[in-house]
Amino acid sequence: MTHYDGLEYMDVGEKMSRKLGVQRLTVVLVSAVLFLAGCAGRPSADALTQSILEAADVDAAVSLTEAQARCIADELLDSDLSDTTVAGLAENFDQPEVLASDADTVESTVAEAAIVCADS
Repeated sequence: MTHYDGLEYMDVGEKMSRKLGVQRLTVVLVSAVLFLAGCAGRPSADALTQSILEAADVDAAVSLTEAQARCIADELLDSDLSDTTVAGLAENFDQPEVLASDADTVESTVAEAAIVCADS
């Protein structure tokens, strides 16, 4: 700070430094909010369909068409499962990360979707 006539004045460099610090903090906070907002949403039907098809390819006992996998994905997206659980299914359908609140219903929900979509 510079003193002039008994008043304190901020140097231009100090003012710019503070302004840049605030701008950086703002960018970091906005980025964090956007990242968390992206994590909170349901996955796309395409991503979930792809995960279902990949899981079916690994298990020789499971035979699904792309239409059946898409139907199952749509059923799961319309279900009461949390966004986090559905995102976990899209990430790894074989071993998804499931919220504790969905743990008791996820298998039956997937089974019901498979039954509904069997003739698709």
